[in-house]
Amino acid sequence: MKRLFTAALVLLICTPLCRAQVSEYAYPEKYIQYMPAVMDLTLDFAGIKAENRFVDRLLTLGIGTLSCAALVNGIKYTVGEERPDGSAFNSFPSGHSATAFMGAELVRHEYGWGWGGAAYALATSVAVLRVVHQRHWWWDTLAGAGVGILSANIGYWLMEPVENLLGISKPAGQIALCPTVDPMSGAVCATFAMRF
Repeated sequence: MKRLFTAALVLLICTPLCRAQVSEYAYPEKYIQYMPAVMDLTLDFAGIKAENRFVDRLLTLGIGTLSCAALVNGIKYTVGEERPDGSAFNSFPSGHSATAFMGAELVRHEYGWGWGGAAYALATSVAVLRVVHQRHWWWDTLAGAGVGILSANIGYWLMEPVENLLGISKPAGQIALCPTVDPMSGAVCATFAMRF
């Protein structure tokens, strides 16, 4: 079942990549940049043991994404560097590279260098494609990688304080499934509750 789930997930991720046409607005790296983050959230479902619970990984990804967006856009519109193709003045740093490297660092932290190496290879391909498609200079992608790695670590640094602030406890996990009957229609239903 886990292999079937993994195969379905890979097909789901790769389908937009196969259909992507390299035009001005549809570069394949637009999709590839999210693959490391998807790996971070889903490898555990495929039977690969993660360091933290799903809710912790989701929270870390959320905090990392917010910090990544704030850092990239803050720097991008402060510096105002022109893109290699001359289309805009928001080249430095590369947001696509930052997103990809943030996900890669999350994978490395959760699953080790085996899966982390694969995620970093995907992130590196995003950076290379941004340069090849003349959307960024090489130093833009290098800075984006640094911002992404920093953002992932910010997510881990703030995970526990944010969990305490939100009142998210760390129980072993409780699941309840209870059959019920809808009083209006008489239909037999099920109620599912999960505490994480």
